[in-house]
Amino acid sequence: MSLVEHSEVLSIVDLPAPRSASVKLVTLIRPAQVSSTNSWTEALTPPLGLAYLAAVLEENGTKVQVIDAIAEGVDQHIEEDGYLFHGLTIEETVDQIDRHTDLIGVSCMFTQDWPWLRTLMRAIRARFPRTVIVVGGEHVTALPEFCLRDCPELDYCVLGEGEETLLELVNSLDDPDRLRQVAGLAFLERGRIVQTCSRKRIRAVDDLPFPAWHYFNMEVYLSTRNAHGVFRGRSMGILATRGCPYKCTFCSNPVMYGNLWMARSPSDVLDEIELYMAKYGARNIDFYDLTFILKKSWILEFCSEIERRGLNFTWQLPTGTRSEVIDDEVSRALYRTGCRNITYAPESGSPETLKRIKKQVDLGRLTKSIRSALAAGVRVKVNMVVGFPDDTRRDMVKSVLFAWKLAFLGVHDAAFFLFSPYPGSSLFDQLRAEGRIGELDDKYFRSLVAFMDMFSATDYCRNMSGRELRWWRVVGMASFFGLSYLVRPWRLVKLLKNLIANESDTVLEQRLGAILRRPEPIKFTQKAQLAPAQPVSV
Repeated sequence: MSLVEHSEVLSIVDLPAPRSASVKLVTLIRPAQVSSTNSWTEALTPPLGLAYLAAVLEENGTKVQVIDAIAEGVDQHIEEDGYLFHGLTIEETVDQIDRHTDLIGVSCMFTQDWPWLRTLMRAIRARFPRTVIVVGGEHVTALPEFCLRDCPELDYCVLGEGEETLLELVNSLDDPDRLRQVAGLAFLERGRIVQTCSRKRIRAVDDLPFPAWHYFNMEVYLSTRNAHGVFRGRSMGILATRGCPYKCTFCSNPVMYGNLWMARSPSDVLDEIELYMAKYGARNIDFYDLTFILKKSWILEFCSEIERRGLNFTWQLPTGTRSEVIDDEVSRALYRTGCRNITYAPESGSPETLKRIKKQVDLGRLTKSIRSALAAGVRVKVNMVVGFPDDTRRDMVKSVLFAWKLAFLGVHDAAFFLFSPYPGSSLFDQLRAEGRIGELDDKYFRSLVAFMDMFSATDYCRNMSGRELRWWRVVGMASFFGLSYLVRPWRLVKLLKNLIANESDTVLEQRLGAILRRPEPIKFTQKAQLAPAQPVSV
């Protein structure tokens, strides 16, 4: 049945009260991972957001069931129509839902996952016609009305940080009138969009319980070599900060978190790390923060506390961080306390591009910071983006030349990504207003998967075709590593040795090893996994 045919909208006011006013059971679902069949990387990371939600619900007396479709289907890769799905099928996921559950919450952090999640929610609704279905994450926060109209099976969108909103929603299930007072919700009522007042950011971040990893099969993540960062033994993901104060036009963070940056106390972060070392045998910590190093006093206090406690573990910043406070002093402190890998995110080597995208980074200052990190012994990776809407060939040349400079400097890794216009970002709004992004259909969602696909192209740049951008991407990465190995040939020997031994010192080595050892995917012959999108006007 198409979305056009399915005109009835299910909202909470149409649903009968739950079976009792007793303790509620909430099922949280982390769906299978979606990527392109030609994707050159597929990091396997635990769902930190769901673990926080489970912890808050549990702490407040709610029963929790977690279905982690990736961990529970870690050996299953499904290939269909250019997509690669890693984890349980939709049917296998729905089969695991407790039939007595009062609310089903699905995580949707990335927009490219939406077609898969839409199909999943249709399957959930068919099996659970009267159970409340909720979705949270960056995608639905940016496009709540679109999601509700594109998937009538969905009851509520949780906007922004979800811990307090989901808890209040669960506690209000028996009182429909109270539901309208829950801040941070969006839903349809008699065909009209209702969006409650925005919820204030959580400021007392030290008061949040540690993520409830006991609901997850953590051994899958602890033993994988294809983690988010470089594999350095049993690794746990962690957040030390939330949010980012910057306003880059390609980022959806301002819609999800606003511009408030909140840091936990160093002692609270290290209490969590010590717990993971004792309980899970963790020997490496991957920080997933948007902007981890922002205050010099905080990072130096963090390093000092590691030394004071006499802790011995490695840690890394695989997501990307700012360069402003990483000087010689900070770099030495980082390495001394176990930091072995840092990712910087200059995004472009063109000052003109950086100004247009409001990326407040000084390339000279960043280069100096990278020198400090390299001198201290930290392995450095940089992330670059090609194909911003106003990029020119001149900008591409500057980015490639900047990458060459970093290769000569000794930077170990560089990744060139295609620009993807994510909902919630200023560039997404701009491209929609100009008509360069039309209907949010499967073509658009597929374009977002292309950012990790070396053979795909996107058409969001005014001055260059997708085919040319793909060429610039290949040239950027190939020339960077070519120069890197030419200047330091022993790194190429090390690369080959690590690939044979299934070890890694850099992200490139880790990703290449994962590709070589990735199992042959199951190929579907029927179009059963993805339901096609229908035009939705919002």
